[in-house]
Amino acid sequence: MSNFALELPSVKKMKKDIYRLKFLAPLGGKKVKDQLKQQEKQFNKLVEGINKFNENFSKKGWILYDLFDINVMFKANEIYEKEGAANAEKVLIDYYINDFEFNKNRLNTHPEFICRFNLINLAFDDHMNERYHASVPVFLIIIDGIVNDYTKRKGFFAEGTDVSAWDCLVGADEALDKLKNAFNQSRKRTNDERIEMPYRNGILHGRDLNYNNAYVSCKCLALLFAIHDWMSKKKNEKNRKEKFKQESVPPTFKELARQIRKNEFDKKRISEWSRKEILINRDIPESGDIQEYSNYKCIEPIINMRKYWKEKNYGKLSLILNNMYRYESNEKLRPKLCRQQFTNKEFISFKIKEVEDRAISLKRILIEVKWSIKDNVKNAELEFGIIYQDEDEKALIPEEKEGTWVLIPWDVSELNSF
Repeated sequence: MSNFALELPSVKKMKKDIYRLKFLAPLGGKKVKDQLKQQEKQFNKLVEGINKFNENFSKKGWILYDLFDINVMFKANEIYEKEGAANAEKVLIDYYINDFEFNKNRLNTHPEFICRFNLINLAFDDHMNERYHASVPVFLIIIDGIVNDYTKRKGFFAEGTDVSAWDCLVGADEALDKLKNAFNQSRKRTNDERIEMPYRNGILHGRDLNYNNAYVSCKCLALLFAIHDWMSKKKNEKNRKEKFKQESVPPTFKELARQIRKNEFDKKRISEWSRKEILINRDIPESGDIQEYSNYKCIEPIINMRKYWKEKNYGKLSLILNNMYRYESNEKLRPKLCRQQFTNKEFISFKIKEVEDRAISLKRILIEVKWSIKDNVKNAELEFGIIYQDEDEKALIPEEKEGTWVLIPWDVSELNSF
């Protein structure tokens, strides 16, 4: 088995850190030693799982990426070993049909994706309703167009397109490049036999006629998410390398002990957490002042968004909506992008429609906003995730001092209308 995962610099670093700390752990007593042993076990399990998945499924057209559910990865590997490849692929098919849809909104974070989000939604709808004859070609067209816009030269399937990225799951072992070559095979004869790989040339040129099945559509979806992961990592590559360099100093025993104590505290808080129903006009007003949400700090960013939009304070609005403009690496230019997007939108009204308690550090909020553009009034629903995280975008347990609630745009495509 190739050590696919250990090609990643961050994984190599983690392995070295664990190796170094094994010599220090006995100084902290049995508890620290046992906890480090457990962390090492979990680390090895993850690395082995990634390697097995790549070996088992990459040749069949599947790929791992950051948003992929690792529990599904472990389950697919287990079924592969016990029942064979055919049943294992059914686990992946089931995931891409039933369990992953909420991740769709995370695709709405780069301009190359945002301008196609309506089309992405239509393709998702076809996919979820088993209209694979429609979803497959549209997914392939979207993928090619997104990469073409990003590279400003070539689409994903074009010869010579570079899809490598430093310290990136889809870039290790040339995983994305191998997938591109597999899907881009020459298909010179008309074929009416069922295929289970999304052969781009055969499908879009009308040669592969029997592509209308869940396997092909789900593999297109996996590729779409992998492209998003690759683009996110590629755009942030310089900053990630710098951060990696700064963090490459091995942790001390004191730092290890502090992190282990925090991990135990976090586990306890998460195990004690339970989902809470939040009803509009019972627990919170649909459109109140910020003081009225003092018991729901997670909602304050959306209230501040309303405030700054209404006041036309585009500098502060760009900070609240920072994740909408992450494609611009120069943070000083983001207020300008925000002004361009909002300056012609005269705020009229705002109300909260739904707040969903997804997880201890993740909430979902749906708002209804009305604005005018010249003489036209627009009424739209905007959907956001709200995550409690630190400045390095690491999720934290709410109320930890170094964290803040941050808005993540999930479905804000209506804001692109003019």
